[in-house]
Amino acid sequence: MNLVKLQILVLIEKYKKVTDVAAEMGLKQPTVSFHMKSLESELGASLFQYRSGRVLLTDAGRALHQYAVRMVSLAAEAERAVKQFTSLASGNLELAASSIPGNYLVPKLLSRFMQQHEGINVYLSVLPDETIRERLRSREIQLAVLHSAEGQDDSFQTQVISADEMVLAFTPDHPFAGMEQLTVEAVAREPWVQHEAASFLRGAADQWAQLNNVRVWNHAVLGSPEAVKSMLCAGGAVGVYSMAGIAAEAATGRLAYAKLPGIQPGDGAFVLAWRKDYTLSPLQKAFAQMAGTSG
Repeated sequence: MNLVKLQILVLIEKYKKVTDVAAEMGLKQPTVSFHMKSLESELGASLFQYRSGRVLLTDAGRALHQYAVRMVSLAAEAERAVKQFTSLASGNLELAASSIPGNYLVPKLLSRFMQQHEGINVYLSVLPDETIRERLRSREIQLAVLHSAEGQDDSFQTQVISADEMVLAFTPDHPFAGMEQLTVEAVAREPWVQHEAASFLRGAADQWAQLNNVRVWNHAVLGSPEAVKSMLCAGGAVGVYSMAGIAAEAATGRLAYAKLPGIQPGDGAFVLAWRKDYTLSPLQKAFAQMAGTSG
């Protein structure tokens, strides 16, 4: 049961057509079909079934699929790891980051890192926080920057890059801008612009409301942090935001901010995360060391 056969099974489940699998792998269609039959013969089980021009996995095929995905992923990870151990002067640094650090923190870190290591290439994917956690667990990605260490399972190793302050943001002409101290009730009565449900900032806002036994008026729920900030700048509503994300707007007077009143859910942090069973490459270790001294 070699890796090519397992790759074919994984891709059959993805594409449902032998021709598409052959194109993806750069093989001829008869070669793919030969490997499929060989795998069935080797295991003594029917793995594929043909219906209306599509190729589907049988129950036995689906049972094997869950292991094949992991084995193919591990093989790809092993290849990447070996290649990354060649030199700090060349290679690729692949990184994923959730929205807030991915937009406001990581680009600065990567720019600094590239200046220190001129021969490397960097690749950054900005994804929802929960998506990154799932991909870390499934080994699709190896290194990520997340907003807060809370909610991570025990399989993650984390390193704090920078502290983060969560504030209530609004326009400078909002009545809150002239108040020395806000009350929980006054904040709860305002229309709110909320982040999407799976985000760290939405979780923090919901936790604040729960801790202070209030319900906020979700005037709008937006799936993009930049869209949330744009709507806050337009006025007429308040919302929770990372101080790192509104620093430029606060400096230029487009937004004002205040500390949330009442019981605080606690500020977050930006953390570098990887699986505990994963060995960082020299390039990744160098980035982690540099990032750890940035805050």
